[in-house]
Amino acid sequence: MSTETPSAGQAAKSPDYPRRGEVEGRDDGPNFSLVQLGPTAGLDRYQVRTRAGTFAGKVFLKELLGLSGTEISCGLLPPRTSFPFYHKHQQNEEVYLFLSGAGNVSVDDRVMEIRQGSVVRLAPDGVRCFRNTSDEPMHYVVIQAKQGSLEQWTGTDGVGVPGEVSWPSA
Repeated sequence: MSTETPSAGQAAKSPDYPRRGEVEGRDDGPNFSLVQLGPTAGLDRYQVRTRAGTFAGKVFLKELLGLSGTEISCGLLPPRTSFPFYHKHQQNEEVYLFLSGAGNVSVDDRVMEIRQGSVVRLAPDGVRCFRNTSDEPMHYVVIQAKQGSLEQWTGTDGVGVPGEVSWPSA
């Protein structure tokens, strides 16, 4: 989560994101991966160590789900707290989906209000930070993908499959 850019000929350092906090369950098959993270109120049991320190309430899903085209993370920001540093990306744009709480997002020194239901797209170069100004926890999901890499979207990539939908009896 560093804003440092490698110099010419120098490989980018791979961030060290060891995860603390075990998932409640998982299931994998040839065409799917599923993890049970547990209730969103319990996201604080997950911790991530970055170059800037160790943070509770954040879990990255790339390794857990075997993602190959995106990075997705789930996060929890306690009431009346701020993300502890500004950051930007080298290649990835981010989309933040705010599921609870209210506060502000700062992008390139512009401060905007966010609340439950806010969705914010950030270009790689946008210097960003957010804070929770409410008395309730702020739950959010972040989706990252390389900017400009999307070649198809649901309307052009999705393909219907013949057959009636049926579910086993519960």
